[in-house]
Amino acid sequence: MTIEDALRWAIRDELPKRRADSPIRGPQCASDPVWRMVAMGGRVDNWSREPGMPPAMGDPHPDAITIEAHLQVLSETLQKAAAGSAVCPLDLSAYPIQFNLRGKADLGVLTSTAMYATPSWLVTAAIRRPPEVGDGIAIEPVKSTNGKITLWRTVLTPCGEGPDGKPWFTSHDEVAISKGDSRDTGLFCKLDFTRTGFEVVEEQLRYAYWHAALVYLVPALQFLTSIEVLPPKALIAPWLEREEEERAPLPNLRPRRYIESDRRVAGRRAAPLRASPVRKIDPRDWMPPSERQA
Repeated sequence: MTIEDALRWAIRDELPKRRADSPIRGPQCASDPVWRMVAMGGRVDNWSREPGMPPAMGDPHPDAITIEAHLQVLSETLQKAAAGSAVCPLDLSAYPIQFNLRGKADLGVLTSTAMYATPSWLVTAAIRRPPEVGDGIAIEPVKSTNGKITLWRTVLTPCGEGPDGKPWFTSHDEVAISKGDSRDTGLFCKLDFTRTGFEVVEEQLRYAYWHAALVYLVPALQFLTSIEVLPPKALIAPWLEREEEERAPLPNLRPRRYIESDRRVAGRRAAPLRASPVRKIDPRDWMPPSERQA
């Protein structure tokens, strides 16, 4: 199975079989439930084991415990690398991250944040879904209170002349109350960035570190006893090429009809008789009614 399926099998199906969770220990308080809620800060569900995993299912598979150990070592290494006390073992040279979109954002802060969140994304992707990568920078025109796009006009005000005799102007923007006609080329609208560049780079870094962690775990899990771990199925850069969804053909929901030749199906009206074909008369054989023979 692929590395994504192996992590999903270990984290979601095997590791919850352990029932070594100790009960929550809190201060001794009165038997009244209100006093217990005040002492613990709220209502607490005291589960001694994972719901839905009865003892009859047995203990976790040994390969799942091995996968958990490798995840723990990688998580500790990434946590130290994010803090600057270790070297990151992941290779990101094959990922085309668009660093030029980050603007004035600090690349070191973005990298350490994505590296720190990689262990959590390994577990989250195994249980729910991998980190999502949206489109590029998104903008929309600024609208006024009535829901229409606000148009602006740059107004130039003369303020003297320069040493070379050319006039100087000061400019400011004001809302265009009168829109003018098609010859008015000075109108423009202001833009609002709904997705900035550093957000795009942050998503790409998060996905790249998650995918690089999967690639790193593949050779480390080649000595399992029951499964063979394959490379990840996820794309390296989904922001460059989208994954084509495999769509199954829609089933034919029309009812099957059995038409018999000798009798009609019960409940169906008989088809009307077809009209007789039109007689074809040759114009050369036509004659007046007085000359026709009876």
